[in-house]
Amino acid sequence: MEGRTAKAALCAALGNIIWGVSFLFTKMGLTVAPDPNVMLAHRFILSALFIGIPLLLGKQKISFKGKNWKPVALLLLLQSCYFLLETYGILYTNATISGLVLAVVPVVTIGTGALFLREYPTRRQALFCILPVAGVIIMTVSGKELGVVTPLGILFLLLTMLASALFKTVNRKAAQEFSSYERTFLVLTNSAVVFSLAGMGSVEWDAAAFTAPLLQGKYLFPVLCLSLLCSVAANLLVNYASGHMSVFKVSSFGSLSTLCSMVAGVVFLREPVSIRLLLGAVLILVGIRQVTKPK
Repeated sequence: MEGRTAKAALCAALGNIIWGVSFLFTKMGLTVAPDPNVMLAHRFILSALFIGIPLLLGKQKISFKGKNWKPVALLLLLQSCYFLLETYGILYTNATISGLVLAVVPVVTIGTGALFLREYPTRRQALFCILPVAGVIIMTVSGKELGVVTPLGILFLLLTMLASALFKTVNRKAAQEFSSYERTFLVLTNSAVVFSLAGMGSVEWDAAAFTAPLLQGKYLFPVLCLSLLCSVAANLLVNYASGHMSVFKVSSFGSLSTLCSMVAGVVFLREPVSIRLLLGAVLILVGIRQVTKPK
């Protein structure tokens, strides 16, 4: 059992690390895409193709007969809402503010997990959950320029935070009957259909305008990374973790995403490294370790 828990923790960590660099790829893609829905459409069309390859090759199987579809239907709705809200939130704010607001997701997830799943954190877990949040806040206010921030962007991020917390909670419920691959397959296929319709509508059903960004290398590269890594690989990893860990523990790894987005900013955007940045990183790692280690 401990070995399975350790594997689930590793999957949750890797998935959130991958999601951490998605902010960077999203920013890169939005500089070229005619509309956020177009980029989301391209991302999930490619993701659906990637996730379907193991099924076509017979390496994976899916079976939906006799299963409870209510949690999965809600999961699909929340996933679409999350990505739409997140993309517009990043568009109208910046990565710093995005990380600050979304860092509160583990705290919100404690409430949703207790309310809907009756998964209550221990006193120790609840206490150490404060450390990752404090670490993220320290990093995000450590003298970095905030850039253009609009009330609309903050609203989108607050709604993203709520959608993320509810998604993690419902995902735990859906994991009782649907495998990690089945949930990932359904989520990505559904997102491909939803955002393809939204993307085509945003360019007035002009196929040439819809496909034009794919001809540019500076757009195709981040979209491929978002598709293969951030959608397929990260979803498989976190969905596996959701089936073997409580929603509270899975959510506690969310702060790794912000930590990695900060590191990506330092490496690729030449942002300075400060003492407070390093202090925030230590608080995040210590908090996650204390929340997830065995009793």
